[in-house]
Amino acid sequence: MPRFILMTVSYIVSLILTFSSYFMKINDQSSLEISNRFPVIFAPFNVSYVIWIVIYMLLGYWLVMNIKKTSIKQTVLFSSICIMQALTIVFWHHELFIVTIASTFILVLYLFLLYNTYPLSDHSPSGRIPFSIYFAWVTFILMTNVSFTLTSYQWNGFGLSNPLWAVILLTIGVAIALHIRFHHFDIMYPSVFIWSYIGVALHNGLDELLVTTASLFLCGVLLVGILFIKKNPAYQK
Repeated sequence: MPRFILMTVSYIVSLILTFSSYFMKINDQSSLEISNRFPVIFAPFNVSYVIWIVIYMLLGYWLVMNIKKTSIKQTVLFSSICIMQALTIVFWHHELFIVTIASTFILVLYLFLLYNTYPLSDHSPSGRIPFSIYFAWVTFILMTNVSFTLTSYQWNGFGLSNPLWAVILLTIGVAIALHIRFHHFDIMYPSVFIWSYIGVALHNGLDELLVTTASLFLCGVLLVGILFIKKNPAYQK
Protein backbone atom coordinates (compact mmCIF):
# COMPACT_ATOMS: atom_id res chain seq x y z
CA MET A 1 0.00 0.00 0.00
CA PRO A 2 2.77 2.56 0.76
CA ARG A 3 4.12 1.95 -2.74
CA PHE A 4 0.75 2.66 -4.31
CA ILE A 5 0.33 5.84 -2.24
CA LEU A 6 3.77 7.07 -3.30
CA MET A 7 3.06 6.41 -6.98
CA THR A 8 -0.44 7.88 -6.82
CA VAL A 9 0.66 11.12 -5.16
CA SER A 10 3.56 11.60 -7.57
CA TYR A 11 1.27 10.80 -10.52
CA ILE A 12 -1.33 13.38 -9.43
CA VAL A 13 1.33 16.07 -8.92
CA SER A 14 2.80 15.36 -12.35
CA LEU A 15 -0.63 15.33 -14.01
CA ILE A 16 -1.72 18.63 -12.44
CA LEU A 17 1.52 20.43 -13.33
CA THR A 18 1.62 19.06 -16.87
CA PHE A 19 -1.90 20.13 -17.82
CA SER A 20 -1.88 23.39 -15.86
CA SER A 21 1.27 24.37 -17.75
CA TYR A 22 -0.79 24.47 -20.96
CA PHE A 23 -4.06 25.90 -19.69
CA MET A 24 -2.83 28.14 -16.89
CA LYS A 25 0.13 30.44 -16.42
CA ILE A 26 3.07 29.32 -14.30
CA ASN A 27 5.52 32.12 -13.60
CA ASP A 28 3.17 34.38 -15.62
CA GLN A 29 3.41 32.35 -18.84
CA SER A 30 2.02 29.16 -20.29
CA SER A 31 4.13 26.41 -21.80
CA LEU A 32 2.99 27.19 -25.35
CA GLU A 33 3.68 30.91 -24.92
CA ILE A 34 7.29 30.04 -24.21
CA SER A 35 7.46 27.50 -27.06
CA ASN A 36 6.06 29.99 -29.57
CA ARG A 37 8.34 32.82 -28.53
CA PHE A 38 11.06 31.95 -31.06
CA PRO A 39 10.70 30.80 -34.69
CA VAL A 40 11.81 27.23 -34.00
CA ILE A 41 11.53 25.01 -37.07
CA PHE A 42 11.91 21.68 -35.32
CA ALA A 43 8.73 21.91 -33.28
CA PRO A 44 5.27 20.30 -33.53
CA PHE A 45 1.95 21.97 -34.23
CA ASN A 46 0.29 23.03 -30.97
CA VAL A 47 -2.48 20.44 -31.34
CA SER A 48 0.17 17.68 -31.19
CA TYR A 49 0.42 18.18 -27.44
CA VAL A 50 -2.98 16.57 -26.91
CA ILE A 51 -1.00 13.33 -26.78
CA TRP A 52 -0.46 14.15 -23.10
CA ILE A 53 -4.12 13.24 -22.56
CA VAL A 54 -3.50 9.77 -23.98
CA ILE A 55 -0.29 9.36 -21.98
CA TYR A 56 -1.84 10.25 -18.63
CA MET A 57 -4.95 8.17 -19.27
CA LEU A 58 -2.72 5.16 -19.95
CA LEU A 59 -0.55 5.89 -16.92
CA GLY A 60 -3.65 6.13 -14.75
CA TYR A 61 -4.92 2.81 -16.11
CA TRP A 62 -1.49 1.24 -15.52
CA LEU A 63 -1.46 2.55 -11.96
CA VAL A 64 -4.89 1.10 -11.14
CA MET A 65 -4.14 -2.27 -12.75
CA ASN A 66 -0.81 -2.64 -10.93
CA ILE A 67 -1.81 -1.71 -7.37
CA LYS A 68 -0.17 -4.83 -5.94
CA LYS A 69 1.98 -5.94 -8.86
CA THR A 70 4.81 -3.42 -9.13
CA SER A 71 8.31 -4.30 -8.01
CA ILE A 72 10.34 -1.97 -5.83
CA LYS A 73 12.35 -0.98 -8.90
CA GLN A 74 9.23 -0.11 -10.88
CA THR A 75 7.79 1.84 -7.94
CA VAL A 76 10.95 3.92 -7.54
CA LEU A 77 11.29 4.53 -11.27
CA PHE A 78 7.64 5.47 -11.76
CA SER A 79 7.71 7.92 -8.86
CA SER A 80 11.03 9.36 -10.06
CA ILE A 81 9.58 9.82 -13.55
CA CYS A 82 6.58 11.74 -12.21
CA ILE A 83 8.77 13.92 -9.99
CA MET A 84 11.21 14.62 -12.81
CA GLN A 85 8.31 15.49 -15.13
CA ALA A 86 7.09 18.03 -12.59
CA LEU A 87 10.57 19.49 -12.09
CA THR A 88 11.10 19.78 -15.84
CA ILE A 89 7.94 21.87 -16.16
CA VAL A 90 9.06 24.16 -13.34
CA PHE A 91 12.50 24.61 -14.93
CA TRP A 92 10.93 25.32 -18.32
CA HIS A 93 8.58 27.96 -16.97
CA HIS A 94 11.41 29.71 -15.17
CA GLU A 95 13.32 29.72 -18.49
CA LEU A 96 16.15 27.56 -17.22
CA PHE A 97 16.44 26.01 -20.66
CA ILE A 98 19.77 24.24 -20.26
CA VAL A 99 18.63 22.78 -16.93
CA THR A 100 15.42 21.75 -18.67
CA ILE A 101 17.42 19.81 -21.27
CA ALA A 102 19.36 18.05 -18.50
CA SER A 103 16.20 17.16 -16.57
CA THR A 104 14.44 15.96 -19.75
CA PHE A 105 17.43 13.74 -20.53
CA ILE A 106 17.21 12.23 -17.04
CA LEU A 107 13.47 11.74 -17.57
CA VAL A 108 14.19 9.87 -20.83
CA LEU A 109 16.74 7.71 -18.99
CA TYR A 110 14.28 6.84 -16.21
CA LEU A 111 11.60 6.00 -18.78
CA PHE A 112 14.00 3.75 -20.66
CA LEU A 113 14.91 1.92 -17.46
CA LEU A 114 11.25 1.36 -16.54
CA TYR A 115 10.44 0.45 -20.15
CA ASN A 116 13.12 -2.26 -19.95
CA THR A 117 11.57 -3.88 -16.90
CA TYR A 118 9.05 -5.45 -19.28
CA PRO A 119 9.77 -8.34 -21.67
CA LEU A 120 9.72 -7.81 -25.42
CA SER A 121 6.53 -9.86 -25.62
CA ASP A 122 4.58 -7.40 -23.46
CA HIS A 123 2.16 -5.35 -25.57
CA SER A 124 -0.51 -4.63 -22.98
CA PRO A 125 -1.88 -1.28 -21.74
CA SER A 126 -1.26 -2.47 -18.18
CA GLY A 127 2.34 -3.25 -19.05
CA ARG A 128 4.82 -1.72 -21.48
CA ILE A 129 2.54 0.31 -23.78
CA PRO A 130 2.06 3.41 -21.54
CA PHE A 131 5.81 3.74 -21.10
CA SER A 132 6.51 3.06 -24.76
CA ILE A 133 4.33 6.02 -25.77
CA TYR A 134 5.62 8.25 -22.94
CA PHE A 135 9.25 7.29 -23.70
CA ALA A 136 8.85 8.13 -27.41
CA TRP A 137 7.11 11.45 -26.80
CA VAL A 138 9.65 12.64 -24.22
CA THR A 139 12.50 11.62 -26.55
CA PHE A 140 10.95 13.85 -29.20
CA ILE A 141 10.41 16.63 -26.64
CA LEU A 142 14.08 16.41 -25.66
CA MET A 143 15.02 17.03 -29.29
CA THR A 144 12.64 19.99 -29.55
CA ASN A 145 14.00 21.45 -26.30
CA VAL A 146 17.54 21.27 -27.68
CA SER A 147 16.38 22.98 -30.88
CA PHE A 148 14.53 25.67 -28.93
CA THR A 149 17.47 26.35 -26.61
CA LEU A 150 19.96 26.64 -29.47
CA THR A 151 17.58 29.00 -31.29
CA SER A 152 17.10 31.13 -28.17
CA TYR A 153 20.87 31.47 -27.84
CA GLN A 154 21.14 32.39 -31.54
CA TRP A 155 23.42 29.47 -32.38
CA ASN A 156 24.88 29.81 -35.87
CA GLY A 157 24.62 26.08 -36.64
CA PHE A 158 28.26 25.79 -37.79
CA GLY A 159 27.23 27.57 -40.96
CA LEU A 160 24.38 25.19 -41.78
CA SER A 161 20.88 26.57 -42.22
CA ASN A 162 18.13 26.02 -39.67
CA PRO A 163 16.02 23.94 -42.09
CA LEU A 164 18.98 21.66 -42.75
CA TRP A 165 19.57 21.17 -39.03
CA ALA A 166 15.87 20.40 -38.62
CA VAL A 167 16.15 17.68 -41.28
CA ILE A 168 19.23 16.27 -39.51
CA LEU A 169 17.31 16.12 -36.23
CA LEU A 170 14.35 14.49 -37.99
CA THR A 171 16.67 11.86 -39.44
CA ILE A 172 18.27 11.17 -36.05
CA GLY A 173 14.80 10.72 -34.59
CA VAL A 174 13.92 8.17 -37.26
CA ALA A 175 17.13 6.25 -36.58
CA ILE A 176 16.27 6.09 -32.87
CA ALA A 177 12.67 5.05 -33.55
CA LEU A 178 13.68 2.27 -35.96
CA HIS A 179 16.32 1.07 -33.51
CA ILE A 180 13.66 0.70 -30.82
CA ARG A 181 11.31 -0.89 -33.37
CA PHE A 182 13.80 -3.64 -34.19
CA HIS A 183 15.61 -4.25 -30.92
CA HIS A 184 12.54 -3.97 -28.69
CA PHE A 185 9.92 -5.19 -31.16
CA ASP A 186 7.87 -2.08 -30.44
CA ILE A 187 5.25 -0.62 -32.77
CA MET A 188 4.00 2.15 -30.49
CA TYR A 189 7.34 3.95 -30.19
CA PRO A 190 7.76 4.74 -33.92
CA SER A 191 4.02 5.45 -34.17
CA VAL A 192 4.48 8.34 -31.72
CA PHE A 193 7.25 9.70 -33.92
CA ILE A 194 4.89 9.59 -36.90
CA TRP A 195 2.40 11.65 -34.87
CA SER A 196 5.19 14.06 -33.91
CA TYR A 197 6.50 14.43 -37.45
CA ILE A 198 3.05 15.14 -38.82
CA GLY A 199 2.94 17.88 -36.20
CA VAL A 200 6.27 19.24 -37.44
CA ALA A 201 4.94 19.26 -41.01
CA LEU A 202 1.78 21.12 -39.95
CA HIS A 203 3.84 23.56 -37.91
CA ASN A 204 5.99 24.51 -40.91
CA GLY A 205 3.45 24.16 -43.72
CA LEU A 206 4.49 25.89 -46.92
CA ASP A 207 6.89 28.24 -45.13
CA GLU A 208 9.60 25.58 -44.85
CA LEU A 209 8.96 23.14 -47.67
CA LEU A 210 12.22 21.24 -47.11
CA VAL A 211 11.33 20.47 -43.50
CA THR A 212 7.68 19.71 -44.29
CA THR A 213 8.62 17.39 -47.16
CA ALA A 214 11.30 15.66 -45.09
CA SER A 215 8.87 15.19 -42.19
CA LEU A 216 6.23 13.56 -44.36
CA PHE A 217 8.80 11.42 -46.22
CA LEU A 218 10.26 10.19 -42.93
CA CYS A 219 6.74 9.38 -41.71
CA GLY A 220 6.59 7.02 -44.68
CA VAL A 221 9.95 5.51 -43.71
CA LEU A 222 8.69 4.92 -40.18
CA LEU A 223 5.48 3.36 -41.49
CA VAL A 224 7.50 0.97 -43.65
CA GLY A 225 9.60 0.12 -40.61
CA ILE A 226 6.49 -0.61 -38.57
CA LEU A 227 4.99 -2.83 -41.26
CA PHE A 228 8.02 -4.70 -42.57
CA ILE A 229 10.74 -4.88 -39.92
CA LYS A 230 10.86 -8.50 -38.84
CA LYS A 231 10.93 -9.78 -35.31
CA ASN A 232 14.14 -9.37 -33.40
CA PRO A 233 15.68 -12.85 -32.93
CA ALA A 234 15.64 -12.13 -29.17
CA TYR A 235 11.86 -11.78 -29.23
CA GLN A 236 10.20 -14.54 -27.30
CA LYS A 237 6.61 -15.57 -27.92
